[in-house]
Amino acid sequence: MMAPFFTDASMKTMKPDADMKKAWAAMAKADQDKMMKECNDAAMSKPHAQFCEKLKALGGSK
Repeated sequence: MMAPFFTDASMKTMKPDADMKKAWAAMAKADQDKMMKECNDAAMSKPHAQFCEKLKALGGSK
């Protein structure tokens, strides 16, 4: 589910904020909830800390 937020298949480079916001808005609410649940889990979020911070900043932590 994270692929739409990155510019490359290796998921090393995140898209600009505007593109990330569009990708987030295009996701189903259930998928958004699942991603935020994983971001709120310390073990799951650690390897994706920067990504999770972006999602929270884009309104994922409502």
